[in-house]
Amino acid sequence: MSAPETRRFLLDARDEASGYLGRELTDSEWAEAYPPAAQKLSRIIQLYGDSGGDRRQPWYLGKLVQEHIAFSIMSTYCAMSAQKKTASEEDGLHTTTNIPPTITQCQF
Repeated sequence: MSAPETRRFLLDARDEASGYLGRELTDSEWAEAYPPAAQKLSRIIQLYGDSGGDRRQPWYLGKLVQEHIAFSIMSTYCAMSAQKKTASEEDGLHTTTNIPPTITQCQF
């Protein structure tokens, strides 16, 4: 591909990724997601072929970029959730219920 064709391909791939995400990608998101997505695409083509040229289309790279961004967002969310404490933990309690059990006797 020539430089203008390559530039057009990358712009199309970025547009596709934006469409899959439902919003415009930021420059930093693209800069972070493009290299691993391009490497993954290269590995896929090397291992499984280009599927009649389909895997060499901008939409395919766009989908891999979208996948990387979604994975990053979910990983960040999960890491933050794992660090959160419940209200009981913040108060130093081990459980959320501190009701002592009572023993009742039945008399017949």
